[in-house]
Amino acid sequence: MSEKCLLLPALGCYKITTVFSHAQTVVLCVGCSTVLCQPTGGKARLTEGCSFRRKQH
Repeated sequence: MSEKCLLLPALGCYKITTVFSHAQTVVLCVGCSTVLCQPTGGKARLTEGCSFRRKQH
């Protein structure tokens, strides 16, 4: 099982946070402390309004 790396900008914030697709903890934006995603036991659930893109390897 490969884990994807996502780049998440928070709504209204210009900081980009790197998050793994199967994150096991709540991830906060480094700029504004908005919750970006929450763990579900599998893939993390993105907060409504957050956009994402896959990181290019």
